Amino acid sequence: MDQQDLLPESITLYPSKIKWIFVIVVSILFLVVGIADSGGDWINSLICVFGGLGILVSILTLWPNSSWLKLGPDGMRERVLFRKFYYHWSEVTHFGITVVRHRSGAQRSDTEFVSFWMKCDHDMRSLSECYGKKAEELMEILEPYRNRYG
Repeated sequence: MDQQDLLPESITLYPSKIKWIFVIVVSILFLVVGIADSGGDWINSLICVFGGLGILVSILTLWPNSSWLKLGPDGMRERVLFRKFYYHWSEVTHFGITVVRHRSGAQRSDTEFVSFWMKCDHDMRSLSECYGKKAEELMEILEPYRNRYG
């Protein structure tokens, strides 16, 4: 039996709750440190702003029905912070992984996103996150849908 035969007709993936709760906790810590060490310094105000923004984005991401990825016969539907995006499978040429490198002092970390290219303009687009999966795992879910319905 082929992997495409085992595909559900549609699937919905949601952001990782553990990841976004962790972001809320770290953002609260930033906010507390910024307020506790408030000596009128602009850097403390900046820390508070980043902490507050992190809390806001996390709450909005975890809000019911605010963010998801739906895969079905007609294409991919992505909802990111209440904004919707739609892509037909026939318009997607291929998928790949985009690595974004972050550097903070001596530390370096990489974030991987699943990207795809469109036939209409040959531009690369990326999904906003991996929806609780590793980038390779998400690609293993997306490719059979594109192959079957594209």
